[in-house]
Amino acid sequence: MRRLLVLLVAGFALMACSKEGAVFYTAHYPVTRLEVEVTLSAANAEAEEEIRQIVLQDAPVQVGGGYQLDFNRFDGGILYVRATANDQAIVGDFTKQPAAKEMHFAYGEEQYTVQTSRYIDPEDASELTLLTIDVTEHYRTALQDESILKVTRKEYTAYPAY
Repeated sequence: MRRLLVLLVAGFALMACSKEGAVFYTAHYPVTRLEVEVTLSAANAEAEEEIRQIVLQDAPVQVGGGYQLDFNRFDGGILYVRATANDQAIVGDFTKQPAAKEMHFAYGEEQYTVQTSRYIDPEDASELTLLTIDVTEHYRTALQDESILKVTRKEYTAYPAY
């Protein structure tokens, strides 16, 4: 009987200490630079530059903006997105499996998969996080251009790469 009582008390204590939705880790990804890579079926520098400018203009996060990821689950949590440093954050959700190099963001009308990798900051040689988003299908459809083979948006962040 005593063993059962101890187990019940321990169980209630464990439940009381683990609030659902409590944030156990936060990551800030301030965007410091944006680039777009465009590949067309035939070389056309003018068309590539036009697509590049459209993608940069459409980017939901501009230089100075960024992402805040509040992990409140083992596989993701609450996402805060600021288009620029002065904008209000849009709240959404993200998923990321532990140790994965891929995350899925969903907020407002936006939903996309982000690939994480490393880059070396040219100023201080530190390793930082690069977020890469494949937007090929979106722009192939939006621009009605079958010559688009690949379009990726690269968001260079000031978040340390681990």
